[in-house]
Amino acid sequence: MRYADPLLCPDCRTALPTGAPVCPTCSLLVRHPLAVDLFGTLQRADGILARLRTASDAAAPAAPALTAPMPAGRAPSTGLPSYPPPPPTTPTTPRTPPTSPTSPTSPGPGGVSFASVPKILLGLGAFCLLVAAVIFLAVSWSSLGVGGRTAVLAGLTLTAGVAALLLHRIGLRIAGESLVVVALGMLALDVVGAGAADWFGDLGAATIACAAGGVVALAAVPLGLVRVAAQPRLVAPQVVAGIALLVGYVGAVGATDHWLLAGHLVVAVGIAVVLLARRADAPVLLWSGAAATGLGWLGTAGAGFVESVLTPDLHELWVEGSGWSLLVSAAALLVPGAVARHRDVLLAGASGAAMLVTVVLTLPCVDTDARTVGLVALGTTAAWVLALGVLPRPARVVAFAPAGAGCLVLLSLALETTGTALDRWSNVSEVFDRPFGVRLTSPEAATEPLLLVPSLLTVLGCVALVDRGRARRALPAWGRVAGLVTGVGVATTVATYDVPLAAPLAVLTIVALGALGLALLTTGVEATTWAVVGAVTAAGVGMGAMPSEALVLANLAPLAAALVVLAVLGRQPATRVVAGIGAPAALGLAAAAAAVVVADDAAWVSVPVLLAVGVLALALPRLEVEVPAVVVAGLAFPVSLATAADPGGYAALWLTVAGCLFGATALLHEARRACAIAGTALLLLASWVRLADLDVTAPEPYTLPLAVGLAGLGLWRLQRSAAVGTLEALLPGLLLATVPSLLWVFGDPVSLRALALGAGCLALTIAGAALRWSAPLVVGASIGAAVVLRELGPYAGEFPKWVWIGLAGALLTVVGITWERRLLDVRQAVGFLGRLR
Repeated sequence: MRYADPLLCPDCRTALPTGAPVCPTCSLLVRHPLAVDLFGTLQRADGILARLRTASDAAAPAAPALTAPMPAGRAPSTGLPSYPPPPPTTPTTPRTPPTSPTSPTSPGPGGVSFASVPKILLGLGAFCLLVAAVIFLAVSWSSLGVGGRTAVLAGLTLTAGVAALLLHRIGLRIAGESLVVVALGMLALDVVGAGAADWFGDLGAATIACAAGGVVALAAVPLGLVRVAAQPRLVAPQVVAGIALLVGYVGAVGATDHWLLAGHLVVAVGIAVVLLARRADAPVLLWSGAAATGLGWLGTAGAGFVESVLTPDLHELWVEGSGWSLLVSAAALLVPGAVARHRDVLLAGASGAAMLVTVVLTLPCVDTDARTVGLVALGTTAAWVLALGVLPRPARVVAFAPAGAGCLVLLSLALETTGTALDRWSNVSEVFDRPFGVRLTSPEAATEPLLLVPSLLTVLGCVALVDRGRARRALPAWGRVAGLVTGVGVATTVATYDVPLAAPLAVLTIVALGALGLALLTTGVEATTWAVVGAVTAAGVGMGAMPSEALVLANLAPLAAALVVLAVLGRQPATRVVAGIGAPAALGLAAAAAAVVVADDAAWVSVPVLLAVGVLALALPRLEVEVPAVVVAGLAFPVSLATAADPGGYAALWLTVAGCLFGATALLHEARRACAIAGTALLLLASWVRLADLDVTAPEPYTLPLAVGLAGLGLWRLQRSAAVGTLEALLPGLLLATVPSLLWVFGDPVSLRALALGAGCLALTIAGAALRWSAPLVVGASIGAAVVLRELGPYAGEFPKWVWIGLAGALLTVVGITWERRLLDVRQAVGFLGRLR
């Protein structure tokens, strides 16, 4: 029934539980009298729909096979069908919709579908039959004679095959698929058993496997192509055909010494199977045969390539046959495109074939010297790259594979040349231990260094021509990249000869300067890219020049200047960031080299480095400059400290300079006011390190000059900007001038120093009060109070105890009176506010 279904809700069509008075989904009253009336109406609608369908089938055009038979005793009507009058709308007796004792349930999403059951059962059955056949042959074979064995093998195979076809004929396809697998498996066992029984002579296991694969493939192909009683083709034999072909290939390779020839024969058979499957429109057989053929081709071509590489002389290639084998494999790559009649597939196969032919023709040069190998690889690759540029657009695909393979060979040769140059540099890589004219000597290059630059340019051309249209539009950019690659290649080439180290470094310096210049002139991503290239090349120059401090200074000085200029004038924010990161390192290393060149002593290196990067950070107050500057200065400090004759004095000097730089940063740049704290701490630490090192009893000669300098800078800052407070501008200098002396006063309160410090604090307090400056007032009052308390300390024990008690009482009384007075003021204010309207 379509409408009147007693098991479903008439509104939401949800399955109703047994005896439920209300639908659990939409809450419809399914036991209400109106529901009974609705059920009767739906039943009448089902009857009317059935009669309408019968009339429609009778009035349809002549289609006897599709016309439903008329009920017995009813003649077909030629006009409009006549319907009996509808029954009354209200039934005389209420009817209750019948209920089902069990509500229908739908299968869960994780259950096994009904159609899968026979597949599972028949698959297990086929597997059991094959296992039983194997056990039977293993156990009972020796007890059977030749006739019995033949009868058993033929009977089981024939029975399984005929049963598979008969079951498939009557529509039991799954059963037919299972039994045909059993039949083909028994056929393979027949061949293996016959070979084991020496029916065909003394054959090896590989020959038996080849025969079994071939026989099964010969049987599986027709079984997969035949149609029985207009039923669909069996799929299992089509799959088994590819597997059998692959087994036959493996057996053929092991059964004969001419394994390349055997591989080509199997590939030819596979191609024939693919062509037959395409002609018969059997896609499963086509893909199965294509997969087996592809694996066979890979095995044959790979084996031929390995043999050709191991024995690359002309006799082995063209007389023994490995070269001809690769040519045949190359020709086979054209078959898929020809069979599929697809242009792109044909061009891709032609590209692979061109690569194989190129390999075959150039392999004999591997047995010669390195120069010949490089020349042949360069010439061949350049020819294919040129083909990428001149061939029509559809045919360019042919050049992709050989050009890519040639580029890989050229890159491997370039890496070997680069490795030789690095080995020569590592022999003279002691830090600051060589003269300016240090020369590069052994080892000698195994490849031809002069081919490095054209090889790199050929690879670059191949990359550019992958998208020829875009390469034309970006031709200037590719020209600049070619210049960069040429420069790096020239430097590497020069480094492979017995030349001074300064020669390749000079070339790399020119390349880095050019890259930084392009970063300054270009915009967008290209500018950032050139900035990164320039910074990285500058880092390489710095590392390469480390054997000689003179080389470092000569090469890094212009590079550091270029990085600073780019950090200031760069058009892109990212460009300025990159240059800002690289500038402190280059400038610091150049300063270190200059210090060593001038003083010939590494003990004082870190102070010039600190001054150089500190001044740079003062001039460019940006995080990308300041953080690398701090890192560079921190790395240089322990190097000098380890070689200094007076570590304490040197550490005090370095800390003093660092503190001054931090203080200057806080004074000059409003956003860096917090640096004043670090500067003060460094200066105090410097003073104490130096004093502890020298056992000095008078710190003022060391602290007062720096304090005067900081105070002077603070006063200059106050004059320039009215928004700067005295605490920010004057506090570091005032603390440096007073705190060290105060610490000495604590140890010797009755001294001229205490008198001078007290007088100075009094002067600061009066000046701060008169000028309304908080810094001198706070420092003078606090330091002066500390001096007074320290002077009072020796006499505190001589006062009577009642004096201290009286002072405490007086203090408490004053605090209490003040508190009460403030409380009274608050109450008066509250009363005043309450009287306001």
